[in-house]
Amino acid sequence: MDNQDLHGVGQANFAGQAVSVCAARTWANGLLTGRVADEVRETVVLLLSELVTNSVVHSDSGRRPDGQVIVFLAVGDGAAYCEVIDDGSDTSIPGIREVSLEGDGGRGLWMVNAMADAWGFHHDDGVGNAVWFRMGMPPATVAAVVP
Repeated sequence: MDNQDLHGVGQANFAGQAVSVCAARTWANGLLTGRVADEVRETVVLLLSELVTNSVVHSDSGRRPDGQVIVFLAVGDGAAYCEVIDDGSDTSIPGIREVSLEGDGGRGLWMVNAMADAWGFHHDDGVGNAVWFRMGMPPATVAAVVP
């Protein structure tokens, strides 16, 4: 299964504000209900909320009054694809950080890495960041996609 086997079910723009995390979760939950298994839907909604939070906290989307976070969802054959696009940052590129037990941050991409079947990101200095992940892929496909 590759991205050509998926079809888009929705794209939404959210303000680069903390309240958008809940709005994005609600939006995604509604779009995915009945289209993928409940377990896939619940994991997608959880990981999407982590990525939107990262966009609001670590990118210019959360620093500019007009900052935006774009979320795209696609489904196909029981799988779901999610992409979160933000305004990027001069000081932060998406990456997995070491997590401390005392810290209250740094777990978003760690969770995506641990729970998603495949994930990655694109960074463009002039445009921003796009972080994507896939859930619900057959095991043989996961081995072919994950390096």
